[in-house]
Amino acid sequence: MKGKVVLVSLRFNPAFTQFLIAYAKAVRELGHEASFLLDPTYARFPELVNVAPIFELGKAPLANSWTHAVFLNPSVENRELAAALKRDGTKILYVYHEPWQMSLRYLMDEGLLATLRAALAHHFTIPILKLADKVILASRYGLSQYQKADARFNRNPVYFPLIFDDDAPGDVAELLLQKRYFGYIGNLCRAHGFDQYLSFMRHALRRGTDLRFLIASRSPFPGHILNDPLISLNLDKIEMRCGRPLANDEMNRCYAESFCVWNIYRRSTQSAVLPKAFMFGTPVLASRIGSFPEYVRDGYNGRFAPGNDTESIGRALEDIRANPMRYVTSCRQSFTETFFYRSQLRDLSLLLEVPFLSGPA
Repeated sequence: MKGKVVLVSLRFNPAFTQFLIAYAKAVRELGHEASFLLDPTYARFPELVNVAPIFELGKAPLANSWTHAVFLNPSVENRELAAALKRDGTKILYVYHEPWQMSLRYLMDEGLLATLRAALAHHFTIPILKLADKVILASRYGLSQYQKADARFNRNPVYFPLIFDDDAPGDVAELLLQKRYFGYIGNLCRAHGFDQYLSFMRHALRRGTDLRFLIASRSPFPGHILNDPLISLNLDKIEMRCGRPLANDEMNRCYAESFCVWNIYRRSTQSAVLPKAFMFGTPVLASRIGSFPEYVRDGYNGRFAPGNDTESIGRALEDIRANPMRYVTSCRQSFTETFFYRSQLRDLSLLLEVPFLSGPA
């Protein structure tokens, strides 16, 4: 049986472009049809149309159109669409990125506004959890958190890692030539340890470091930090690419130009930064929380360090800089074995419950 799979993202998030492309390519290599049902804002990414047809909600013929619908992120429109598709016999798969983890510690770490946003997102997620035939969790840690809080809504959770296309050049030597920054990539927030990254940066700058720093985020860089005398006197050592959504090729350059990427988070059930870093042969500096111990091997594809221990962070960076070939090679292997979509084709065919019609090219 040939499947017809629609990949759904009704709330725009530029980071999800890479997941959409990877899922579509994987579905096609399995021998099935793929299409997108997207928020119109995704039109700014022309690479999507080169992979599969794109539909907008309200303009797509739902009846008998798809055998499977994979919902990739929360949206207020998800419930109504999923219910309509399910009535027509479409199998619903929901990729659940952040299982419910509400606690007093969460409130203290995230603040009241972020906590309210998380609660609202969870409120809109519950209906699609109930409708889904399968709920996909991107880490085994995320799966365990789901079992604690959300399993009452749906008892069909499945582990399936984040998947990506491979945007990096195959030549390891070419990757090595580009690396010069200790990078922070993603939201400038407490949950991701941005305050601790800044603390280490200030510590290193006070000591006259030769390290160069890269900060890339669609969040605007805080003005009060720019006014810090230590920061303002060392802007030649800090590259900032902030304040707007970066196109995929721009994001790729950030990973390619980093010799190490910050992953010392306070909370994470999965990190999209980690596999992208591995894709470009870039080790991560990670915390021993959440899903990081599943994917990071200390001294192989990254290092563990406490976010508040500047000396440990410094030693870890020295080790990474002293052994560039070892880390680049190991990170590339970690990516191709786990996060490259072709490594997950057979498991995806099981998720879709359709025949494994073809193998990796």
